[in-house]
Amino acid sequence: RCASYRTFPLFHIIVPVIFSGMQLEDRKILLACIGGTIISYNVFRVLKAYYASVSSRSEWIPVGTVKNLWVHPIKSCKRKEVFSLYCDDLGARSGEIRDREFLCIDEATGAMYSARQLPRLMLIDADVADGALSVATPDGQTARVVLTEVIQRRIVRRAKIFGDPVDGLDCGDEVASVFSEFLETPGIRLIYYRPDLFNGRPCVTEPGWWNNPVPKRSDTVTYVDLSPFHVTTEESLQALNQVLEEPISSTWFRANIVVDHSPAWDEDKWSEIKIGEVVLQCYKPCTRCILTTVNPNDGVKSPEMQPMKTMREFRLAPEGPLRDVHGQFPIFGVNAGLLKPGFVHLGQTVYVKYKPSVF
Repeated sequence: RCASYRTFPLFHIIVPVIFSGMQLEDRKILLACIGGTIISYNVFRVLKAYYASVSSRSEWIPVGTVKNLWVHPIKSCKRKEVFSLYCDDLGARSGEIRDREFLCIDEATGAMYSARQLPRLMLIDADVADGALSVATPDGQTARVVLTEVIQRRIVRRAKIFGDPVDGLDCGDEVASVFSEFLETPGIRLIYYRPDLFNGRPCVTEPGWWNNPVPKRSDTVTYVDLSPFHVTTEESLQALNQVLEEPISSTWFRANIVVDHSPAWDEDKWSEIKIGEVVLQCYKPCTRCILTTVNPNDGVKSPEMQPMKTMREFRLAPEGPLRDVHGQFPIFGVNAGLLKPGFVHLGQTVYVKYKPSVF
């Protein structure tokens, strides 16, 4: 009753006057109408306040600048540092180089090879220019693969990435021989991703990846581990280095975009990222594996399992459902898909929208 008087100040004057000439049943109907109006009005006020708070949280907030842009022509091989990247549905590309468009596999089984099994992959340089892939090893072996010839030969091989099937075009004997000899592993074949071939591993988001609502989406991907884009921050790296006996660089995490000047671990709270005209949607904290224990400068795996061992001490998902999903894999960086395509370049301001809570 008091709430009704506050909402409608003339309630105590108008209602008795109206009621004086009404039958009991009519009074019940009128009371129901008045009660419904009061409830609807108060619900409207609550919803208005809620959506106003959501709107304020959804504003673009500047958090830093782009420090590094990297593209990796061959999965687990050397990165290419670039001034700009074009971001589309399939991921990052720079000129003729598309991120992780080539993959080493076992000839007999189709199982993928990465630096997890063959750490010295990280020492092999690769570039794509003038329609050809060029490969060079530290001991002087080289190979050149003309991509139009690979497409014309169309020798399709079935690969398995974490057990999921995906096809690619065989790049020939010359480059296969370079990989097999340098890595001292017979039977390596290099395959080339083509969008018209079978791809049985779309990146389909799962509700359990975050405590916050996970966007429902399915992204077509090349030979990446999971998502089209991978973003890390320099400040989180510095926070990690403070507890490591031997500091490392961002190159150990093989991201596409490295953000500078944002607070350490701020990426845990990002829902969207805007750089220039590009908008990315974050949908999973990036869980790290033993690949982070491989030094990209010498291709040697850390016998102490660093930095992964230290990250497990303070960067695991919180106890509960998230720990059940992500297990003992520590978190560093964020996985993202595309909302709006375009170019990003070094030095641009990075804007983000925040999720309601961390993880």
